[in-house]
Amino acid sequence: MPEIEFCLDTKSGELSLRVRGVLGPACDDVARLAKELLGEPAHDQATADMYAQVSVKPRVQGRLGPCGR
Repeated sequence: MPEIEFCLDTKSGELSLRVRGVLGPACDDVARLAKELLGEPAHDQATADMYAQVSVKPRVQGRLGPCGR
């Protein structure tokens, strides 16, 4: 399940942000949105989820006969 974890250090005011469960380029999109809402984190580092390849398997459910009948 995708989640965004953030912590705000009350002494320094530094923000830390972690996106989990979102693979590939969508991870960067989620992080960008969170940064717009919460502000820039003290450190920015991509995780393995960011570089994960999202695979989509095509599925054929039925076939049409000649002339689409």
